[in-house]
Amino acid sequence: MKNKLLLSTALISGLISGSAAMAQTTVTGSLALEYRAQSFDGVNSGLSTRGFGRESQLNVQNKGKLNNGLDYAAGFSLEFDGNDRTKTSNTQTFAQTEAASISNENVYIDFISGNTTFTVGVDHIQNITTSQVPQITDIMDNVIAGLGGKAINTIGANPKEAMGAGIVQKIPGAGLTASVLYAPRSGDYGSTDQTRSSTNGSNSAYEVGIVGADTFGIKGLGLRYFANKTDKETTAGADIKASHYGASYAMGQFAIGVEKHVQNRTAADATADVDQTSKTIGGTFAVSPTVTLGLTHVKTDISTAIDEKVTSLSVGYNLGPVALVAIASKADNVGINSGRDANELNLRLTTAF
Repeated sequence: MKNKLLLSTALISGLISGSAAMAQTTVTGSLALEYRAQSFDGVNSGLSTRGFGRESQLNVQNKGKLNNGLDYAAGFSLEFDGNDRTKTSNTQTFAQTEAASISNENVYIDFISGNTTFTVGVDHIQNITTSQVPQITDIMDNVIAGLGGKAINTIGANPKEAMGAGIVQKIPGAGLTASVLYAPRSGDYGSTDQTRSSTNGSNSAYEVGIVGADTFGIKGLGLRYFANKTDKETTAGADIKASHYGASYAMGQFAIGVEKHVQNRTAADATADVDQTSKTIGGTFAVSPTVTLGLTHVKTDISTAIDEKVTSLSVGYNLGPVALVAIASKADNVGINSGRDANELNLRLTTAF
């Protein structure tokens, strides 16, 4: 192993000699600390919980020029989430939570020529998960997921969470950026570079998308459309497919938007008749340079169940290097089949460095 390491280091050093003089490396990070208080009615009537959560992330990024004149960018992130504690054994469930998410964040090498970027990596290219609706914080990620709801933005094949290759193309004059992503194994965010390709991975997946900012010269107009697909496994009833489209408009202190997430089934559902549609509408109002209000409503329908509805009122307070967000939410039929209602207060402190 020692000889192999020395040989590899010497070989790589020879291949990239001189690159340091043409590159710029930065290290950044972010931290979120969150308090949640929840109460449930209906099926779980009388149940209440409260506690803290956390998420921290470290980003290492490098950019510069290649010796052929093209630009390049490369980087990776390390994300450290909190771990649930197992009540019976009073231990942290590290292997189930944090260990699976530390190193599959924003890993990439980009080759850039003008308005065209060829990228290889995971969790880096523009993708289906980003909301088009103006929000102080993403309600699906920071509220509904914590309530155990069905509404999610990581829908369908979701190839951005798999190692793959893609192309991003800016369209000058139109305010549009198009992309296509191919992942040879859906859901696989990469094994070690010394391991041969596994034969037990999922089928390949692809995703196409287009994002607009100040679209067609209309200041404040945002557009988004994405679609992805992976072929069904032999025991499944249908391919996994999803789409997401939305529009937003910002003017002065106001911003509003609507969007729709659609998927025919998830990887955990073998049958095709589990269509799920989430419709989101919301907006924000900047009361002052430091205070912003937000209102978001998400309605989720599954063809075999009753609707899930979640409404959140948010207040964001900008303290410069630190932001405080308070979110009050009401949920009906959260989880859909469980028939439970819920209320939640969420206090979130965030900072970046």
